[in-house]
Amino acid sequence: MDIRGMTSIKKIFSERRAGDRKRNHAMWFLPLLFAAAALTLYLLPAAELGDKNISIRTLEVPEFPIIVVLEQDKGTITSAWLRTPAGARKLDQLDGLSFISSDPVISKVDQDSKNDLLWRLSFTNLEGEGVHLWIGMTTWAPRVFIASTPFQYTRWHALPAKVEVPKGTSIYIAPAAPFYRMLDKQYSGKDSYSFIYTIMLTPEGPAFVPVPSVYKQLAILLKAGMHGETSPKKRLAYVRMLTEFNRLAEGKAPQADTLLNFPLEKLDTLTWKR
Repeated sequence: MDIRGMTSIKKIFSERRAGDRKRNHAMWFLPLLFAAAALTLYLLPAAELGDKNISIRTLEVPEFPIIVVLEQDKGTITSAWLRTPAGARKLDQLDGLSFISSDPVISKVDQDSKNDLLWRLSFTNLEGEGVHLWIGMTTWAPRVFIASTPFQYTRWHALPAKVEVPKGTSIYIAPAAPFYRMLDKQYSGKDSYSFIYTIMLTPEGPAFVPVPSVYKQLAILLKAGMHGETSPKKRLAYVRMLTEFNRLAEGKAPQADTLLNFPLEKLDTLTWKR
């Protein structure tokens, strides 16, 4: 046998001995690994092991770099955040509520050709009361607007009719009719019609922008729905609302009562560089 053959045989035996050493090392190491893992699990507090009821839900709109992150316990929000290129913003208003729906509306409101976003997210509790979260984003000078409005079910929600809205418009059903000076209370809840606002994204954020075509439809629906109302004061509130719907349908400016009762709360504005 020549030198090359002997060298090959030595190489084979050397590789076999190395493989045996690795297997022996693994057999010695694995029991220690399992023991260490078991000890770690035993020592960890129960809270750190994780709750099977806790879940993470993310909400986003394709094309836009913003994400709403919800930590939920059996469907109830325990923590909520809005993540943006400008950083994260905690949304304490959503704690204790449950997610209902997401309604993104696309439009162009700033100085570039890119789409801008008006995003309404709805949340409620077991009593049917909650919050609409409004997120607006413009792209030319990147900016995110955060606002909220109260949410409550009204007679409008049970109405089977569908209202057609133009592109870039979102409908907001307020919890109550405006507090008109001639009345001693606001009428709200499942047994009452309330005021409806048309919301659009502007360069300054989400805002009430009357859309005549929408108020023409709402005037017809309210006129039909108020016929069966037997309460004189509630009927008077509906007459005032119907008068305002007709004014807005004609392109006239909203009256003071309508503006004063618009319950939009601006929460924050986040900006960053492109």
